[in-house]
Amino acid sequence: MNGKKDIRLIALDLDGTLLNSDKLITPRTVAALQAAMQKGVHVTIATGRMLLGAAQFAQQVGMHAPLICCNGGVVQGVDDDEPLFVRHLPSETVRGILSICHEHGWYANWYIGRDVYVEHFDKDYFYAYRTIKDFRLKEVGDRFLDDTDDVIQCVVRDLDGHVAEKVAALQDALPGQFQAQQNTGTSADLTPNGVTKALGLAFLMHHYGLAPENVMACGDGDNDLPMLKFAGTAVVPANGLPCAKALATYHAESNDEDGIAKAVEELVL
Repeated sequence: MNGKKDIRLIALDLDGTLLNSDKLITPRTVAALQAAMQKGVHVTIATGRMLLGAAQFAQQVGMHAPLICCNGGVVQGVDDDEPLFVRHLPSETVRGILSICHEHGWYANWYIGRDVYVEHFDKDYFYAYRTIKDFRLKEVGDRFLDDTDDVIQCVVRDLDGHVAEKVAALQDALPGQFQAQQNTGTSADLTPNGVTKALGLAFLMHHYGLAPENVMACGDGDNDLPMLKFAGTAVVPANGLPCAKALATYHAESNDEDGIAKAVEELVL
């Protein structure tokens, strides 16, 4: 489906969508998004990453809209001290997740506010964050159960591709206490039940007084499906998963071919 639409809000997934394979935003994409903002269109990020991992890219583009982070679990402005919207995992659930991961030697990290917590830092598990300047974590060692309040999201990681098995074991041990999404093969996000990017997007739409037909959602992965269904315009790059492409109203070129820039140029500019 092509042609200019009444789009007033663009929500952009990061990895595999806005970012190319080098985890960068291309100059053409920056220019297209800035031109859209000059026309009065709100531009935001909708990502599984937490605020720290999204803010730099928002600043690079010059976004002023609050960002949708942690798969919709938090909506917060880059320079704001407090979120406009947030959902937390129950503390007991977090303690259960971290205790099981610790017992089995599984690698996990968790997000509180703007901070990333981890027992022990291993840069190999954070390869996707390599283009984030001043990326830092709170390494807590054996005191990992001291920081389990107000956790927005836990992440289980495995570089050998066994994430699904670990998530299944956690779900068996803690039935119904969390949901898992964005299984990349090396990581999976564990979020509060009911939290999706569509939830955060709906809050931001209400904040701006917009309807779904005014929204363009762009994504490539399984955690993008709810917002792709929800938005009036669903843009999926050529590298997207088949389940995401099935929801597309606009099939874009890949994230390495300025697919998002071209979609914005055609549908918005």
